[in-house]
Amino acid sequence: MSQTRNSSYKKLFLLWESSEDMFEKEVLGRILTDYLKNHRNEFSAYDKLLHEFRKPECPECHSNNFIKYGKNRNGTLRYLCKECGKTFNCASDTLFFSSKVNIVAWFSFLECLLNGTSVRSACITAKISTVTGTAWMKKIFYTLRNYQESIVLNETIWIDETYVHEDSSKIYLLEEIGKIKKVRKQPRGISRNKICILIATDKANSFAEIVCHGRPQRIPNYNICRKHLKTGSHLIGDEDSSLTYAANKMNLTRTMYKSNTEEAYRNLEPVDQLCARLKFFIDKHRGFKKELLQDYLNLFILIDNEKKTDGDLYKVTIKLLKLMCEQAKSGLDIN
Repeated sequence: MSQTRNSSYKKLFLLWESSEDMFEKEVLGRILTDYLKNHRNEFSAYDKLLHEFRKPECPECHSNNFIKYGKNRNGTLRYLCKECGKTFNCASDTLFFSSKVNIVAWFSFLECLLNGTSVRSACITAKISTVTGTAWMKKIFYTLRNYQESIVLNETIWIDETYVHEDSSKIYLLEEIGKIKKVRKQPRGISRNKICILIATDKANSFAEIVCHGRPQRIPNYNICRKHLKTGSHLIGDEDSSLTYAANKMNLTRTMYKSNTEEAYRNLEPVDQLCARLKFFIDKHRGFKKELLQDYLNLFILIDNEKKTDGDLYKVTIKLLKLMCEQAKSGLDIN
């Protein structure tokens, strides 16, 4: 179970103290040692991490003219700005400000998340509550909000659309004949209850962005393509007329295959596999509000692209931690 104020861990502490069975006491002791490792107040690790990835500056006036000014109660170095007179530490105005949980828990949480587990499973591994996990996800989403802006694919690009169902609370209401009770029913085909996602890859990098609700539209498709596709590239996809406008405007050549044919399956394999990985990822995190869909797409693309580049989960986790250290918490609302 995940940690809460009245969690099973507090019950385990009481059980460990009162237990007279040596074997049970040994097992419980190991569990509690692992729990305390993630919740011990050791902020020196935050200091070391933030100093490595972020240059200290005054969060009020952004001046570098400051001096050391003692330590906080938890042992963190404090600084005094000579320009505005404000005191701060290296975690001020960062996403790790006032964090009550050890950096070990952060690393465990991120490593599980980047390895493809659900948020709840990551919370259990990091020994934190789901409420804390939700707040941490907002910090991760805030960090990755512009991650896809710099992704540009070129040369040969496999491209397609995929769809995700809208929240059940927003599904079209249909009143069945002969019944007073209204029921929620998914209309057949591509309806407004499905969110269209444009997804593409050049085998080295990928991107995925929301286009619209229902069938793909040419103007939203073009606005996405001009950000992420290099002019003059070659597109490989199915017979989709919504990309014709973008192809003409950007001087893109196209090879198109009829959907659900053996030829299409054989030639569209890179983008089909990417869509399958995305569906698997979304299914792992099912139940989230679809207002957060683009945030989850950013996280998926980070995982997919960085694992191709580094191929090492540890390096990808450190890279995400570095991105989070470089972010200021100004503008982030975790309530």
